[in-house]
Amino acid sequence: MNQIKKIGRKLFVKPIVRVLVRSGIHPNVITIFSLLLAIISFLFYWKGTFWAGAIFLFLCGIFDTFDGEVARQTNRVTKTGGFLDSTVDRINEFIVYLGLFCYYFNTANYVLFWIFLALFGSMMVSYTRAKGESLGISPQVGIFERFNRFLLLIIGSFLGPNLMVYVLVILSIGTIQTMIQRIIYTHKKSLKN
Repeated sequence: MNQIKKIGRKLFVKPIVRVLVRSGIHPNVITIFSLLLAIISFLFYWKGTFWAGAIFLFLCGIFDTFDGEVARQTNRVTKTGGFLDSTVDRINEFIVYLGLFCYYFNTANYVLFWIFLALFGSMMVSYTRAKGESLGISPQVGIFERFNRFLLLIIGSFLGPNLMVYVLVILSIGTIQTMIQRIIYTHKKSLKN
């Protein structure tokens, strides 16, 4: 997965970031734009057009990468910007799951359990990292980081609504496992301090 990230950064992120830096767009504007992309993704998921939802989810994830890069390259890194970025990240993820919820609510109620569990796990993966970092510990263990979660959702979307159910099960189990790993890691590190 790290190799995919590196290739993606080199081919897509760096050239676009250069254009955004030259244009003078503020990083917070890019963050808000990622929110708009998530809302469009939500609408496509709700209507059952999963492939289109995946495209806008992909764009949302890409723009989420741009804001931090632009902030670093233009010396606009601020606590407020970091807070906005982290908050919008959680909102974006929630919005996507809400779109899935709205679709499956009318078509396959049994999937709602897996949507809630995947959403819970996703939020807890982010929370355990943030809480660990507030304690001076960086619990970046487990493979279900945001990039990997979005990648799985995108793959599941292109497979279609019927196979997305299996992706949601994988996300549920994987995110809860990552959450537990981070809790254990943070606990062990805190005992050493």
